[in-house]
Amino acid sequence: MGFSRASGVWAVGEVSNQSTGYCPDVRSWQAVADALDAVGLGHPGGFTYAVVFRRCPGCRGLSIVREEDFVCVFCDGPLPGRWNVDDAGGATPAGPGEA
Repeated sequence: MGFSRASGVWAVGEVSNQSTGYCPDVRSWQAVADALDAVGLGHPGGFTYAVVFRRCPGCRGLSIVREEDFVCVFCDGPLPGRWNVDDAGGATPAGPGEA
């Protein structure tokens, strides 16, 4: 998260979901926006750099999806379309509003 100040007012100028360990889905933006709104900080309205994370169901490696290429960087296996990073047992968890 990068902050900027204009006319004495602080705001968030840049924000990303890139992390080490947690790897949040791009759908987590609303939680970020709610927190920034709660403290009165302006923000760009979405991630300025969104990272797509997926866990490989084959080798369990954690990959960053680049250029819509959903292929594991470790074993070349296919990656799921839905976020599954917190899936420790092999089943893909449902996202908000999904069964």
